[in-house]
Amino acid sequence: MKLYAAIAALLAAIAFLTPAPDRQTDRDIYEATANRVVIPDCTDLHCFRVVIAWVLGVLPGPSVAKWKLYAALSNAAAAVVLGRLCLVLGLSRQVAAMSTWAAALGFGSLYTLFDPFSSDALMYLMGPLLTLLLLRGRLAAAGWIGAVGVLGKEFAAAPLYIFTLAAAMRRQWPLMWRALATANAVLLVWLGLQFFLMLRFNYHYGDSASTHLLSGGNLLPWFSRLSPRLALSSVFTEYGALWLLAPIGFFLVPSRLRYLAIAAVPAALAFAYVQQPDRALWNFHYLMIPMAIVVVACLPSPWAWTLVGCFAFANLRLGAQLTFIPAARVALLASVALAVAAAIAAWRARRPVPAHSPAEAVVL
Repeated sequence: MKLYAAIAALLAAIAFLTPAPDRQTDRDIYEATANRVVIPDCTDLHCFRVVIAWVLGVLPGPSVAKWKLYAALSNAAAAVVLGRLCLVLGLSRQVAAMSTWAAALGFGSLYTLFDPFSSDALMYLMGPLLTLLLLRGRLAAAGWIGAVGVLGKEFAAAPLYIFTLAAAMRRQWPLMWRALATANAVLLVWLGLQFFLMLRFNYHYGDSASTHLLSGGNLLPWFSRLSPRLALSSVFTEYGALWLLAPIGFFLVPSRLRYLAIAAVPAALAFAYVQQPDRALWNFHYLMIPMAIVVVACLPSPWAWTLVGCFAFANLRLGAQLTFIPAARVALLASVALAVAAAIAAWRARRPVPAHSPAEAVVL
């Protein structure tokens, strides 16, 4: 609880230091939903993402402050739950601690502090939380939480299907069928919301690129707006140095995490296709970060924490858009250099991560 309070306070402070976005955001849609509950004849995809707006709409206080606090509290919870997930998966306490801070101060987390008017912060919590509950065998709880989550955004069903596929890959058929039933129930809740709003209030998706599945989804329009160099840069800065380490860590982590990572590939490709790729990929941070941090932990502790610190410092500029932070280039290059050193250290060791007993019984 103390760790959560410390991270939440830090993120809240960063949130209120961030400048106002200098571009059009989805603020108007979310504020209208918060104030009016429903917007008849709405033609925006975000009108279907109602749960955060409905909750914040009944709370007192200025709108921007409420949304920034929501983002800070959700991302702090996501980071702490990810640390717990690392322990349940059998990773070391050092890996769990560094993963917690890397998630809290990662690009996706900090970007939602800059632009809090979205359901993304809640989705960043859904991934580690639902996976943790599923590994504990608490499928009913995961189903209920997922059913609430999909009222905010469709991604909340993805961790359930990822777990289902991982169970199938391990030929754990009874678990797979139970997980699939839970995932399908959550999907039906999402479909029910879509049809209810469409039939009762004439909601529809308008000309959202995400719905153009046969003509490039949101991926091709996104690429068309950017040069190849800028597109590659945008995707790289999502995880920065962690891109270099996660493929190595994949071979070092316990098999449970490897199966989850493999099972997440179809979902990651799908969401990168229908959403903005450089933001959609952070939904899978709960798998990406532990795999990368396992390699970081091969460095001596001071250097390992320095890498995490450089990663976080770069994201204060790239994600939170704090203009008083020096250019992120130096911190980004330093983290990449340390990542190369970590990769060399892991290669020289040539052994899996020392086995750790899971903090709790797991079912996968």
